[in-house]
Amino acid sequence: MSSGRDLQVILSNLKGLFLTIGIIMLFMALICVLTGDTKISDGFFYGAIIGIAFWVILKIIFPATFDLELRHAMIVAALAYLIVPAISMIPFITIQHMAPIDAFFESISGWTTSGFSMIPDPASSNYMILLWRSVTQWIGGLGVILLMVTILIRPGTGAFILYQSEARKDKIHPSIRSTLNSIWSLYLILTIAGILLLMAAGMPAWDSLNQSMAAISSGGFSIYADSIGTYNSIWIELAVIPIMIAGALPFVVLYKAFRKDIRQLFNDIQVRTFILLTAIGAVLLTLENYHFYGSLLTSARYSVFQYISAATTTGFQTADVSTWSKSALLIMSIAMIIGGCAGSSAGGIKVARAYFLSNDVKLWFAKTLMSKNTIVTVKLGNKRVTEDAVNNELAEATLISFLWIISILVSVLLLSHVVSTSFDLSHIIFAVCSAQGNVGITCGIINPDMSYIGKIIIIIDMWVGRLEIIPVLMLVRYMFKGFSR
Repeated sequence: MSSGRDLQVILSNLKGLFLTIGIIMLFMALICVLTGDTKISDGFFYGAIIGIAFWVILKIIFPATFDLELRHAMIVAALAYLIVPAISMIPFITIQHMAPIDAFFESISGWTTSGFSMIPDPASSNYMILLWRSVTQWIGGLGVILLMVTILIRPGTGAFILYQSEARKDKIHPSIRSTLNSIWSLYLILTIAGILLLMAAGMPAWDSLNQSMAAISSGGFSIYADSIGTYNSIWIELAVIPIMIAGALPFVVLYKAFRKDIRQLFNDIQVRTFILLTAIGAVLLTLENYHFYGSLLTSARYSVFQYISAATTTGFQTADVSTWSKSALLIMSIAMIIGGCAGSSAGGIKVARAYFLSNDVKLWFAKTLMSKNTIVTVKLGNKRVTEDAVNNELAEATLISFLWIISILVSVLLLSHVVSTSFDLSHIIFAVCSAQGNVGITCGIINPDMSYIGKIIIIIDMWVGRLEIIPVLMLVRYMFKGFSR
C-alpha cells in the first residue's frame, strides 16, 4: 500500500474520533445549560464545535471510511490520545484558567487514567470541572477508541482491529458489537454499585459519584487535594478497595462470573495471580512500614490501601509516601510497573505478561535440566500447553517488558536533570513508574510548579504507558519512514 493510501486510511478512520469527542463535549455543555451554568458552558461548546468541525471536514474529504489494518489502527490509537486531550483541555483553560501546558497535562492525565493533577486545590474548582475530570478518566478506563467503535460501529473486521489497538483481545460474544455493549453495561453497573457502596460507608453523594468513577476506571482523580485521606475514615477506605480491585480485573472474566458462575472469576489464572501478588506485596509493605508507624495495625491500614492503589494503578492516596523508606517506594514501584490484569481498566505491563515471563523462566530450567528428546510442557492454570503454544505470548511479553524498562530508564535519566535536588533517585524512579504505569500516586515531584520540561516528560510517559509503547513507536516510525521496511 502506498504512503498516500496509508494516510487516507488513517485520516478516514480519525474522523469518527473527532465526532465522538464532539458529542461528549456537547453533552457536557448541555449539562451546564440545564443546571443554569450557561457562563461556563462556553469551553465545552468550543470543544464540541472543534471536534464536530474536524469531523465535517474529514467527512467531506473522505466520504467513505477505508478498511484498516492493525498497523493503521495502532497509529489511530496513538493519535487519539493526543487529539482527544488537546480538544478536551479547552474547559480547563476557559473555566479553570490554567496555562495551556497544565491544561493539556490535566486532560491527558484523565484520558490515560493516570490521575496526576495540575490543580493545587480541586475542592475550590467549579463542580463541572470536577465532573469533567471524572468523565475523562471514566471513559478513558475502557478507552476512547472503544467508545468510538461502540458509537460508530460498522460491519467488517475494522471494528475488531480498532478494539485490538487498545491492547484488548478477548471477546465476550462472537459479535464485537455485542461484546462492546456487554462491557459498557457491566462497567456502568460496577460504577453504580461503587457509588452505592461509598454512600453506605458515609461518603456524600457528590463525592461518591466522582470517586466511584475514578476507582472503577483505575483513574485516581480526586475532588480533594489529599485524595481519600481527606475523609480519614477506615470504612470509606475499606469501601474503596473492592471498587479499585474490580477495575483491575478483566471485564470479560467479570462478565462471565456474574452471568454464569462466580467461580469463573477464581478459575482464571490471571485473576488468581493478581490476588496472590497483591496479598504478598501488601504484607511486605506492611512489614516494611512497621517501624515508620510504630503499630502493626496502623501500618497495615495505610500500607494495604496504598499497595492496592498502586497494584490496581488507581492512584488514590491516604498517606504521604514521600516520607516512606526507599525500600517501601521500591515495593510500590514494582507494583506500579506490573499493574493490573489484561483486559481491565488498569495500566502497567499487566499481570498476564508477568505470569508468562515467570513461566518462561520455568520453561528454560525444564529444557536445561531434561534430556534433549523430552517434550516440555507448561501448565497455564489448569491446562497444559506445549512450548510452541506459548511462544507468541512470551515473545510479546518479553518485547513489551524490555521496552518498558528502556522507557523508564530514559525518563529517569532525563527527569533527574530537571527536578529539585531535594529529591533522590528513589523518588525519581517512583515518579516515572507512577506516570508510565498510569497510576498517579505522587511523592511530591509531580506538581503544578514542576518545570515545563519535566511536565512534557511525564506527559510522554503517561501517553506511552496507556498505549503500551508499541503504537507510539509505530507512529514515530511512520512519521519518518512510513510503513516501508
